[in-house]
Amino acid sequence: MPIDDNPINALKNQFAMEDLSTSPVTGRVLEVLSSLALVSPLDKAVDWLKSNLVADAKERDRIMLETIQAEVIKHGEELERTKRVLSDHQTRMSAEVLGPLIVDAARKAENTRAKERVRRIGLILANAIIETTPTDADEIEEMMRVAMELSDPDIVYLRELVRIEGHLVGPDKSIPRYDAHSLWLNGFWGDRVMPEVDSVFNKLESYGLVSRTMPPNNINIMAAYQNRYFLLPKGARFVDLIKSRVGE
Repeated sequence: MPIDDNPINALKNQFAMEDLSTSPVTGRVLEVLSSLALVSPLDKAVDWLKSNLVADAKERDRIMLETIQAEVIKHGEELERTKRVLSDHQTRMSAEVLGPLIVDAARKAENTRAKERVRRIGLILANAIIETTPTDADEIEEMMRVAMELSDPDIVYLRELVRIEGHLVGPDKSIPRYDAHSLWLNGFWGDRVMPEVDSVFNKLESYGLVSRTMPPNNINIMAAYQNRYFLLPKGARFVDLIKSRVGE
């Protein structure tokens, strides 16, 4: 399939015609304020909203779409070189599936403060397009929602847990309690008691990416003890979906 004919280019052109540059709330605020006879500094606030918020939303859309484009084109070129057949991929990732996902990704991107999170949303959708296995649109939508909420430090901790435990996790495979408890010490946090570790992993646990291990029976209840966590399949899957293959 020539790169110029891939569904991303067609949807990108269609998407550019849609008025998704602002969230509904921003649009309503601008509409109301613009109808009023405003005095300073409210008039300047309206001008700022028009020039900054709308432009920023468009910038987030651009980052997200260009991330998808770069990943898909890179892999499209690889597939052409290896003469792989794309008919199954085209059928599986139809416009009816991909179109709504792109619009949902754009809405999430516009409501996300950090642009690195926007890029991760784009990577999730790009990797869903690239995968040769059937795409679960509900799963991808959920993963993009999680990407909206996780900060860069959250990702650092999750990737570290994947590094030390990822080889033991599969779609239907959980980590034995003893292995999870032992492997925890191989993370950069070691055996130190760190409040930020609990803060981050409690957040990751709330999204179903990790789970806390039960402490051993011989722990002194009066002693300082760092809670330990083990990786869940959803956590491993999330980290895989936010990987960039460009440059590999």
